[in-house]
Amino acid sequence: MALRGRGPVNCQNASLLAGKLHALLQHPYVKGRDVYDLLWFLSDPTWWPPNVAMLHNALQQTSWVGALFTEETWRPVVRARLQEAAWDQVVADVRPFLEPSANLDLLTPDNLMRVLG
Repeated sequence: MALRGRGPVNCQNASLLAGKLHALLQHPYVKGRDVYDLLWFLSDPTWWPPNVAMLHNALQQTSWVGALFTEETWRPVVRARLQEAAWDQVVADVRPFLEPSANLDLLTPDNLMRVLG
C-alpha cells in the first residue's frame, strides 16, 4: 500500500516518532538524546509523520492536559516545548551518548526549528 507517494507504509518510523514526541512533551525537562533523535528523524525527508493514535494513547496514559494532535498540529506544540529548553543542558546531556567525532555544531535550535518546518 502506498500513501502520498512515499512507498510502503512504514509503521515503525511513525511509531518511533510518536514515542519520541511523547518523551519530549512529558519529561520534566528536555533531554538531549530526545532532541538529537528528533533532529535525526526529521532530517530524513522520507520519514513518516507520527502515529497520532499511539501518541494520543501515550499522552493520555501519562496525564497529558493539553489538546490532542493531528498530523498537522503537533509541530507548533513541539516547537514551543523546545523553545523553553536550556540548550547548553541539551547538548551536555547528549554528549556522552555520541562518538567523540560527532559534530554537535549541528545540534542547534535553528536547525531543529528548520526541520520542524
